[in-house]
Amino acid sequence: MRNIGLALVFILALTACKQQEENNDEIIARTSTQVLMKSEVLDGMPISLSQEDSITFVKSYVENWLRTTVLYEKAIDNVRDRDSVLAKQVDLFRKELFINTYEQLFLQQKLDTLIPQKEIDAYYAEHKNEYLLERPVVKAILIVFPLQKKTEIANVEKIIFARKGYDIDDLKDYCFRYCQKFSFSDQWVDIAAVRQELPFDVRSEKLNVGKYEKFVDTANVYYLKITEQISAGNPMPVQFAHDKIAKILLQSRKVELLKNMRNKVYQDALHKNQFEVFY
Repeated sequence: MRNIGLALVFILALTACKQQEENNDEIIARTSTQVLMKSEVLDGMPISLSQEDSITFVKSYVENWLRTTVLYEKAIDNVRDRDSVLAKQVDLFRKELFINTYEQLFLQQKLDTLIPQKEIDAYYAEHKNEYLLERPVVKAILIVFPLQKKTEIANVEKIIFARKGYDIDDLKDYCFRYCQKFSFSDQWVDIAAVRQELPFDVRSEKLNVGKYEKFVDTANVYYLKITEQISAGNPMPVQFAHDKIAKILLQSRKVELLKNMRNKVYQDALHKNQFEVFY
């Protein structure tokens, strides 16, 4: 234990360059059968710790390692594993751990590929009242010009404030050519995301639906039109519920997916002669 204090010194000296430790590893602690390497301690150390917190972390890590290791060695010395019962259980646990980890990765990878949109739409149609909005969502048009672009500002206002309306394609074409920042979204977005694009002093104001509103700050002029809105408390659009529904549908077929995957792995190994049976 007296060596731990010295170990703390060179650990802290090298904490800032943890990436270089792989080629400069040293022993931090040792028992009769096990050693604890500096790289293991540093790999477990959170980044950006203060010097005081680093010392506390290392002391705690080393002490916990020692307590666990000497207890394990004591158990090994005093427990007789008759018929290798414990060894078999350890081997079984190791296999199950790897299999479970692989199966979870397999299921995660299938989330987007195994759930067709039509199934999500069908589920949503039956359960949409279970997916309610906490905040309004909107479809919006947002156009932003720097204040010095006076000609462009005048031209876009002629289009959007025309009494007889305007052709949306003409407006898009004009913005593509002259506007530095604009959005003609046909996707639902959280209204909070729209407010974040507006001048700070108007972000809490009520936003009307169906007409253009003009906002100005010291740098830009903003034109916003909320084309559609769904208020809080109503069923959310299917795009907002997509991931939640996909996970539910995937979970409902988890047993079938894993059964098919396990069988495929077995059949592949059989066809490739990866195992032999002697009976």
